[in-house]
Amino acid sequence: MRFEQLRYLEAALRTGSFRQAAHELGVSQPTITNQVQRLEEDLGVVLVLRGTHGVRPTDAAERILAHVKSAIRAEDLLRQEASAIDGLKIGKVTLGTVAIGSMRVLPHVVRELHEGHPNILFEVSEGGTYLVRDGVLNGNFDIGLITRIPLPGEPPDDERLHYIDLMTGRLVLCVPDSHPLARAETFDVDDLAGEPLIFFTEGSILRKAFQELITGIDARIVYTTNGAETAQRMVRAGVGIAIANTLAPSTISGNGVTLIPINKPWAQTTLSAIVRLGEMRGRVVDTLLRQIRASTPSAGWA
Repeated sequence: MRFEQLRYLEAALRTGSFRQAAHELGVSQPTITNQVQRLEEDLGVVLVLRGTHGVRPTDAAERILAHVKSAIRAEDLLRQEASAIDGLKIGKVTLGTVAIGSMRVLPHVVRELHEGHPNILFEVSEGGTYLVRDGVLNGNFDIGLITRIPLPGEPPDDERLHYIDLMTGRLVLCVPDSHPLARAETFDVDDLAGEPLIFFTEGSILRKAFQELITGIDARIVYTTNGAETAQRMVRAGVGIAIANTLAPSTISGNGVTLIPINKPWAQTTLSAIVRLGEMRGRVVDTLLRQIRASTPSAGWA
């Protein structure tokens, strides 16, 4: 059994295709197929079910997949530690982030990482808070940047993760300047009954926050988007009312949009970095965490 075989297996099961796995890893498809077969022979179990629509894991593969990912991370750490002895010349780090992280934290961080360590492979994927959190937990991401909102009924912080708070903001209501609410300093939730609302897509923490806000009233959703900038444009055009996070650069009053504070105890937001708790981190990951913290001087550290 070799580390390469574990990487081939993980990539094939993650992508659902030997062809896509081969493309991702820069090898031929027969190489992937043959090495996975050899791994199956070595372990004495069938790991991959092959079909016309791709490949999927067997029960045996599901049971060992977490160990496969741990072994891959262990090899990465070994190589990074060896590289660090001579100046951190090689390594790889994967990061998942919400859009606010991409806009507020990562531009300078990514540039500095590339300038200081040009041979480090740095991959970033953008998605919602829940997708990023789950990606860190299952090992797809080394680091995550998520938005935390203390919504009623929201589960407590996952004890498997370490949280590093970077910056804080608040939730606000965004209304067109021409709307009667634009002249009010505050609002009652009943004021939103029957109003055209701009929602975020399923899985967004802002969607959950808006749902919590309008609980008990007749909601009329007229537009759904996954982009904060799109929501602001729709408000500016008079399409409807949206919710927004003041941490997003697009959340500003003026030019057709008025912001009204949401006076709820849960309406505070925090951008946090997350890593798996109790797991040895490589020098590359620690370097990236230090750069993220340096880009947000108000961040706490542990």
